[in-house]
Formats: sequence, C-alpha cells, structure tokens
Amino acid sequence: MAQETIVFAQGIEMPSHIQALAQSLKPAEFALRALPSTAKPEEIAAAMRDAEYLVGFLRFLPDEAYSGAKRLKLVQVLSAGYDAVNIAGARKAHIPICQNGGANSVAVSEHAVLLILAVYRKIAAFHQNVAAGRWHTGIPRIVDVLELEGKTVGIVGLGNIGEKTARRLRAFDCTLVYYDIARRSAEEEQKLGVRFVPFETLLEISDVVTLHVPLNDSSRHMIDGKALGRMKQKSVLINTCRGEVVDEVALTAALQNGKIKNKVLKLQLEVLGLQIEAAQGKNTTEQIAAETKKLNNNIKLDKAAAGQKSQSVDFTGSD
Repeated sequence: MAQETIVFAQGIEMPSHIQALAQSLKPAEFALRALPSTAKPEEIAAAMRDAEYLVGFLRFLPDEAYSGAKRLKLVQVLSAGYDAVNIAGARKAHIPICQNGGANSVAVSEHAVLLILAVYRKIAAFHQNVAAGRWHTGIPRIVDVLELEGKTVGIVGLGNIGEKTARRLRAFDCTLVYYDIARRSAEEEQKLGVRFVPFETLLEISDVVTLHVPLNDSSRHMIDGKALGRMKQKSVLINTCRGEVVDEVALTAALQNGKIKNKVLKLQLEVLGLQIEAAQGKNTTEQIAAETKKLNNNIKLDKAAAGQKSQSVDFTGSD
C-alpha cells in the first residue's frame, strides 16, 4: 500500500526539536513533508496537490489551492479558530477543515486573570517606578489600587477559554456574569458560579469585561462605540482573543475622552503604533497570552500550541 503524505506547513518558524518531534510521532505508513516557514501560498498549493493531508499554522489560501488538491482528505489547522482560513474555498472543493480550539485554553485563561490583576494592582506602573530607583515616590497615592473581591466580571463567550477563566476567577470571590450565543444549562451555570445576562446588560453592570469569542462576521467589532458607551466610566476591558473583535477607531476615541480608564487590549500593531500610543502613551508588551512552556512542549501532529506569536500586542495602561 502506497504511503499517504502529510504536508506540514509551519507558518511560523518551528524549533528543530519540534520538527523532530513531529517526525517521531508520524505513523510508519505516512510520509511527512515539512515546508519552510517562508513558503509562499503558491508553494503550499503545489505541495497540496500531491498530499492527502495538510497540517500547520495556515495562512489564507486561494480557492485554486483547494480545487487543485484532488487527493487532499483533510486540513488540520494547529491554531484556534477559522478566521485565517479560506473556509468557502475548502467547502467548494469538499475538503473538511479542523481547528485546534482549546489547546491553549489554560494558558489564555490564566493570562486573562493575570491582566485583570495587573491593571487593578497597577503592576506596570509600580514596576517602572522601582526599576527607575524610586520607592514610594513618583506615583500619587490617590491612584486607585483595587481588589477584585466583590467586583462584577463579565465574560463574553463561555467556550473553552471563557469557562476556564470563570473557574479561575471564582477563587477571587467576585460576581461572575456571562453572555454567549449558546446559553449553558441551569446546572452548568450553577456549577461554574455564573449568571447569564444579555450582552448590553453585561456591559452596563461589569467592572471588568473580558472577551473570549472567535472572530467571525458576528463578532467583528462587537465592541464598538455603542458598546463602549454602555460600559462603566472606570471599567476594565480585557481582550485576549482576536484584535478585530474591538473596533480600534472607536476605542481610540474612548481612550481620548476618558471613557475607558483601565484597559488591556490585544490590538493590531499598525493601529497601536500610531493611534493608541499617541492617545495615551502607555506601555506595550509582546502578546504572550497563549504561550507557556508546558503548552509548547506538548506540540503534536494533531494537537499543537495553538497560540503562536501573532502580530499583535497586549496593551496595558492605567491612570
């Protein structure tokens, strides 16, 4: 029986030990062809024509790449979500696509809690103060340093990551409300300690709003000017999902007029560099929400570290 071929389109540069791990996990009856991370769409398309399976951190491929892959049986995306994949093109060619949702759920949920605490306790500001050689100076004592206990946290999207975020937040004795297009059963809500509310109500009553939704037509810019206008004056907005869930133009206006006082947002670099940084002059850190040593060490052919570094940042600021 002839070997079937798996094309491994890295998308990002994989360390040599990860590539060796992929080879070691490959069943004997399969051949694995690894493409360089710099492979162009046309090169990936050419490799697809001679393969039964395509695996990797995939970029958008044109319809012709799928229609020309007559032998292809499955596309396995190693990241979470379908927003970077040509679903329509694959559907026309009758090629199923699977994604890797949940692989980075622990890493991202822990990071979301970290960011909430970082904003409430002014970690970035106090760190910079001490690093500059100042102690109990340089930061007005009237600056709010807040506790999470007793606050209302609104979770938008109660999937794998949203649920794990809720479980971790329960330890802080805060009130948890959530909105999702698919409401959980009463038993599940009770077990998680969450209460369902309409989206608009969540924005209005939450001290912290944390976003955990996939990017699609219904969620793109769901946090727009109208949504921001419903939020409390000193609310905290956490976005560890896709940057385009937030309307950056509306966000810039909210930052400039003081509507949002504390914020931790994952934004596209080109927007952050000019608009947001100019608006507030706050500090930025590389987006690492979905990366942990344990996660990266568990990369496999069928389950990998879905939260690779992307061209986005965590934007942390406090007044």
